[in-house]
Amino acid sequence: MSLDDGGLSRREFIKGSAAVAVTLGLASGVSAQQPDARKIRCGVIGVGVEGSRLLSKLVRIPGVRVPAICDIYEPNLKDGLKIAGLARGYEDYRWMLDRDDLDAIFIATPLNLHGSMAIDAMKSGKHVFCEKMMAYSIDEAKEMLRTSTETGKRLQIGYQQRYNAIYNHAYELIKQGVLGKITHVRCMWNRNGSWRRAVPDQKYERLFNWRMYKEYSQGLMAELGSHQTHVVNWFLESVPVSVMGSGGIDYWKDGRETYDNVNVIFEYPEGVRLYFQSLTTNQYDDHYEQFMGDKGTLIITPVGARLFREPQAEQLTWGDAAHKEKAGGKEAIVLDADVTAKLKAQTGAGEQIAAGEKNKDDYMCEIESFIACVLENKQPDCDGQEGLESAVTCLLANQAMAQGKKLFYKPEMFKV
Repeated sequence: MSLDDGGLSRREFIKGSAAVAVTLGLASGVSAQQPDARKIRCGVIGVGVEGSRLLSKLVRIPGVRVPAICDIYEPNLKDGLKIAGLARGYEDYRWMLDRDDLDAIFIATPLNLHGSMAIDAMKSGKHVFCEKMMAYSIDEAKEMLRTSTETGKRLQIGYQQRYNAIYNHAYELIKQGVLGKITHVRCMWNRNGSWRRAVPDQKYERLFNWRMYKEYSQGLMAELGSHQTHVVNWFLESVPVSVMGSGGIDYWKDGRETYDNVNVIFEYPEGVRLYFQSLTTNQYDDHYEQFMGDKGTLIITPVGARLFREPQAEQLTWGDAAHKEKAGGKEAIVLDADVTAKLKAQTGAGEQIAAGEKNKDDYMCEIESFIACVLENKQPDCDGQEGLESAVTCLLANQAMAQGKKLFYKPEMFKV
């Protein structure tokens, strides 16, 4: 594939070229009728940084084989073939979808390709795991969800927090009323760096740094913010009613088209407000979600969470036995996801929550869950509807910042 024009057009991103003549072997499929007896055969489209991470975990799951991978950048493809082992490499994903020995497709490409690739994959008879954000536009996201329903193929969106034991434990605590009435949420995802990748040749600029260009990307809201809006929508069991915000290209004067900082306020039903910030010039607050209620505050990260009780809140039945530590001059209860079952038993529920194992990689948890959904014909926890809700939340926020005014969500935006 020629990239001598110095850039990569949307059409070239989609089309790719003929299948690469790099084959390390192609094993035959297993066709047993019982789902539990079948081997799951997966293809991966996009084996760059994120796709390679997924691929490296996918090949470690018992019963899973990866006979095909695809990438338009040959060095990525060759590296991916080393991970996949017995696989054939393609530069045009449509050639890969023509195969009848694939059960599922993993998509880890630039955002503008998610919709078309996922729709094509489901129409070709494959289940789909698609990286976040779900799609470049609301219409594409809805069409993905519609196609999943029409074809009966499973669609899972790659928000790994949904499968993280700590987040599941925090969700259960909130459902039990530990925070009381939630009134405010703060989400931070701050970094100190340009977000730019070095390129081996300037002709690969848009291929490597697609996140910087509006043709391919929806910027910080999509790549970082959608993770956190998904968590908030999930925990509040709701979607926002309005949004306003401000963003700009104020520091990195390097030709990028997407904002290098965003500050957004979402309003949810009953006056609950979410404040979201993402910076590329200061990493002080790093990455967390903070849920604030009239009985306490819960601060969550992928590796740990702390609960701070309000002075007037009643004593928790399990509070004396909980592990505590000082944080910011205040006493915090350190959450332990392993006690969730005991906590539920105290309130009469008495059943284990469906969450990833403590300290187990949440990427692996979400992939294993998707494979189980395909085998057992179950709906994923983080399905296309949850993906649509997060996408709509973020896409209207981008519009609000661009227009410099408060915008209102309509219920039909979140429905197919």
